[in-house]
Amino acid sequence: MGINTLLLTIEKTRLEMVQLAHLYGYSNPNVVKCSQKLDSLLNVYYNSEKN
Repeated sequence: MGINTLLLTIEKTRLEMVQLAHLYGYSNPNVVKCSQKLDSLLNVYYNSEKN
């Protein structure tokens, strides 16, 4: 995955998480799952920046 694609995926996931949180609340399992996906994507980004 290229860096631009990764950044677009991060932003898309962030927006999805915000929308889900507004609909269902922060503790909803779908919001938590989306947050975990976002964390994972951010870890990939930060690790790629180190190299």
